[in-house]
Amino acid sequence: MWMKILLSLIVLIGLLEYGFQQSTCDPKTCVLPNCRCLNDPNIPGKLNVTDTPQMILLSFENTINDEYVDYYTAFFEITNPNGCQVRGTFFVQDSGTTYTLVNDLYKQGHEIGVFSLDGETPSDWNLMIKTMLDKLSSAGVDRKSIKGLRAPRLIIGGNDEFNGLGSNGLQYDSSCASVELSHKNTLVWPFTYDYVPGPRCDIGNGPNNSFPGKWEFMISDLEWNGSFCATPSACINVTTKQDAFDVLFNTFREHYLGRRTPFTIVINPQWAKTSFSREGTIEFLQYIRAAFTDTYIVTMSQALAWIQQPTPLANLTNFAPWKC
Repeated sequence: MWMKILLSLIVLIGLLEYGFQQSTCDPKTCVLPNCRCLNDPNIPGKLNVTDTPQMILLSFENTINDEYVDYYTAFFEITNPNGCQVRGTFFVQDSGTTYTLVNDLYKQGHEIGVFSLDGETPSDWNLMIKTMLDKLSSAGVDRKSIKGLRAPRLIIGGNDEFNGLGSNGLQYDSSCASVELSHKNTLVWPFTYDYVPGPRCDIGNGPNNSFPGKWEFMISDLEWNGSFCATPSACINVTTKQDAFDVLFNTFREHYLGRRTPFTIVINPQWAKTSFSREGTIEFLQYIRAAFTDTYIVTMSQALAWIQQPTPLANLTNFAPWKC
């Protein structure tokens, strides 16, 4: 009971704070496709909830090699309502990665992004991002297709990270996890850092300088047994396939019953390799696709394309960025 009351107070304080911080961001002047306010209460395009697809963003981080790749690809043996195979976003770490496998994932239609050289926060963000872009490009990944970045351990790197992101032509970050913005009434759509400060992140700091046109894909904390965790593998006492299913479905429901904000799932090697968590996740994805005909599993770049060009559910069959 007290946990619920405390959470409600945190949410209320957070909303008041963000409304004040972003009071200079006017949704009438900060408009799509390249600007969106954090405090914009509307679904992109001012669509009704019933016309809006619920997006699930499967994101993978860390090493890609023979030990893990088959576990990763097991999540994609389902299709979206338009008949296309589902795809994910892979944020790649250099250390331990087999780049021919990265190329294979890229050719299968998955999105490739930047994670790190060695799993640690870099001392020079610009150099790290440039080095990773060079390595991925040398592996056959079209440099223009690499648009996103995730910070190691979700420790968002503030101005230094976004300076590196901008200098290297990337479009978005997905490193800011937030317990304050994890309830259906507080979940936010991706926004740009034209106006700062942005939301308070669980770990690290977002930028306090303006970075026009650079997007943030928030990671909403999962609630499990009265506590909160940014990633499924960080949730305490998830020990069965049913637990894995439930921790994901509970958070999906918050997004779905709210404003249909994209639900970002962070999958690391530990979660993918462990049989019960992998099987529970696959069961969750299969159930969602069978039970919710308005839900699509897409890459972050595909989600961004939709946000920049909001398209009602009835017209998604002809939405080019989501076609096979």
